[in-house]
Amino acid sequence: MGPILFSGGSIISQVDRLPPHDTQTIMDAMGVPLMILDQNGRLSATNRMFRETFCRGEDPGAPPLEDFCGGIFAGPGILSVFKGAWVSGRGRCLLPAGSCTYEMQASLADTGGGSLVVSLIDISRRQDADELIGRINRQIGTINGIIRACTSPASLADTLGAVVQKTVELMDFDAGAIYLVDRTGGCAALRADFGLYRLYFAETLCSGGEHGEWWDSIFGGCRPCYGEAYLSVEHEEGELGVYSCAVVPVVIPGGGVIGALAIASSNFHQFTPLEKETLEAIGQETGGIIHKTALIEDLASAKAGAEFYLDVMAHDINNANNVAMGYLELLREDLEGEAEEYATRCLNSIRQSCTIIDEVRLLRTCDETTHALVPVPLAPAIESALASAAGAWITWTGSDAVVLADELLGQVFVNLLGNSLKFGGADVAVEISALNQGGLVSVRIADNGPGIPDDAKAKIFDRFYRSNPSVPGRGMGLYIASMLVGRYGGEIRVEDRVAGRPEEGAAFVVLLKEGA
Repeated sequence: MGPILFSGGSIISQVDRLPPHDTQTIMDAMGVPLMILDQNGRLSATNRMFRETFCRGEDPGAPPLEDFCGGIFAGPGILSVFKGAWVSGRGRCLLPAGSCTYEMQASLADTGGGSLVVSLIDISRRQDADELIGRINRQIGTINGIIRACTSPASLADTLGAVVQKTVELMDFDAGAIYLVDRTGGCAALRADFGLYRLYFAETLCSGGEHGEWWDSIFGGCRPCYGEAYLSVEHEEGELGVYSCAVVPVVIPGGGVIGALAIASSNFHQFTPLEKETLEAIGQETGGIIHKTALIEDLASAKAGAEFYLDVMAHDINNANNVAMGYLELLREDLEGEAEEYATRCLNSIRQSCTIIDEVRLLRTCDETTHALVPVPLAPAIESALASAAGAWITWTGSDAVVLADELLGQVFVNLLGNSLKFGGADVAVEISALNQGGLVSVRIADNGPGIPDDAKAKIFDRFYRSNPSVPGRGMGLYIASMLVGRYGGEIRVEDRVAGRPEEGAAFVVLLKEGA
């Protein structure tokens, strides 16, 4: 469920990626009763104003409409408005409730889940209500923009700049600024600004400096400041030389103050409780944006560092392995008997080390969140796998199919073919065939080896699973093949070569999307 945006007297629901408690905080800051109905017509969420107005401040839970508030939301006329909103996207009507009359507006949320967003505006005093609607439109629009900034890929500087601009425009003020505490904790430096900020604000906030009272209140007691301040520049004769300002804490989750959001106007302005509440909510959300951005940057930095060290290790270890294998090959030519066997074992161990490094590289590639799939001819990918199994008894029928994949497609068949040869023994025969099936390409790799028992089929693609521990391996080949096929949006499964007779061999079936 997303924050609510009032626009032109209607309500629009927009999805965001904030945690539920942050969305609830924003809803609670709104100055009108709000409720959310799920697709089954049950109450799923309310804000504080709704609970105070209709539920005596208590949480009504998630009852059917007829079971709360004396059934005032379950009358035929009201239900018809809700039904119409579910069909057309919006609806409105008047709702008498005691001595008050509310204009009820219902809008279908654009989340795709069928939720209905309902607001109730007291129009008993229409003039005041119209003014309130206008203010709330701007307030929620501002917060909605801040939340969008939270999920955008923009830099922190751009995001903070957008927050200041929207806040200044919300209040129809002249200027705004955001300060963040420096590493020493003794000053807060200007990090974003909008409008004629130099007329009102200094480049830094410090205890004992200009506007030291702001520092003491914000960073010393986490208390906002509202009021007037004197301009530090010359002003026209007849002007008061003061300006209205608000300075609110920028707070990260957990309550720590990391900065201040300040806005100013040359006009006298008395802040209402609703405006104060909204500004302080913006300060909290701004802190959440900064906190989230810092976490993302720290994570990206840690990931980049880990990948750098992994690349260095893989490169250097591979170089050392290649040198060691070269010397062992030369040494083994001059050895006989037991000594030759030991050299062979060492050589195989080093080759296994190279295999592990290759597996790590493939797993890193599979874990990448973004990758481009392109049309790839199937035959070359399979034939590259056949080249790595020279001397084996393999039949391949050929294919002119093209599938959606990438440059790692051949590794799928290297791993599947390698599994058949490893467990099938020296005399195993393998048949590879491909078939187009209505937008999909089915590749079947069948062998006449010992087969795979039924109780192992469900686990065969699990990481580190080994059906026969006596056979060398790490249980990663089939797992990587499965990861790559999933990366391509395909499917992979294992079945009996002859249905119902697992002892007569196994067959791996790979389904891939047909390419252009």
